[in-house]
Amino acid sequence: MDYAKVDWDNLGIDWQSAWAAGQTKTAAPPAPTTTTTTAAAASSTLPAAVFKEKTAEKVEEKPKISSANSIADDLEDLYDGIIGHANDRTSFGGRRVMGGGTSGGAGLAGDFENGNIGEPYASNVMKVSSTDGYDFTTTFINTQRRVITVNIWNKGGSDLQPLSGASLAPKDTSLTFTLRPGASQIVAFADQSYIAWAEACSERSFEGSFATTWGEAKYQSTGSGFDVSAIKNVNGNDYDMTMTAEEVSCVSDMNQNMWLTPDHPVGGSNGSCYVPGSKMHLTVKMGGRK
Repeated sequence: MDYAKVDWDNLGIDWQSAWAAGQTKTAAPPAPTTTTTTAAAASSTLPAAVFKEKTAEKVEEKPKISSANSIADDLEDLYDGIIGHANDRTSFGGRRVMGGGTSGGAGLAGDFENGNIGEPYASNVMKVSSTDGYDFTTTFINTQRRVITVNIWNKGGSDLQPLSGASLAPKDTSLTFTLRPGASQIVAFADQSYIAWAEACSERSFEGSFATTWGEAKYQSTGSGFDVSAIKNVNGNDYDMTMTAEEVSCVSDMNQNMWLTPDHPVGGSNGSCYVPGSKMHLTVKMGGRK
């Protein structure tokens, strides 16, 4: 993708103003409030495509949590064999804010605000066996009857270009792992990580990102947020994903607090869930195409 030719001013949602609006509503933590969207803010008209994977039935098995050192993500099962930069990490690395360097400066602003991408790259994310001792975690659960690959990327990519993480993800990403039917994996994130993820698939949007529904989250000690986004899903609102947080009652799924298009938030909280405070522990159920 030629970033110099991209019209960055017309890429979608205004992160800065949406996030500011969410932080003004700190009363009654259980109630849904406003936050910003993350990496899927960039959007344009997408080409028609067909989701080639078969519709998967759902299971109600009790999730099995994978250990950080398990071989649950067998190499032969990883979609397209993509191994993330952080697949073998067992501890966080240093802090690098895109545009702010390793010293932790303010970095880029607005929708170009890419957060902490780790030093070395993607060392801000890693698989763990427990949420204990981590301020920011997400537990991914596969509710389908088939093995899936979860692909997680930083908003800023390994090429250190703004917003490039999504377009690079199918070939150069932060973390990948497989989930067998009914299985779960906990992932921990460092402070100020701006993250998105998707079930790896063959469909691509015009700039190369996964053309399916994404989950998005901003893990930040000054207030966090999360949402489901179908902005890049060429098939519309057809993927079953549910996101919840221990800290608030706000739910983001296909029917509430999610983004259908850059101009069409679904639900009463402007498309996202805001989590005040210095911690956020998410659970994400990935149910596949409806």
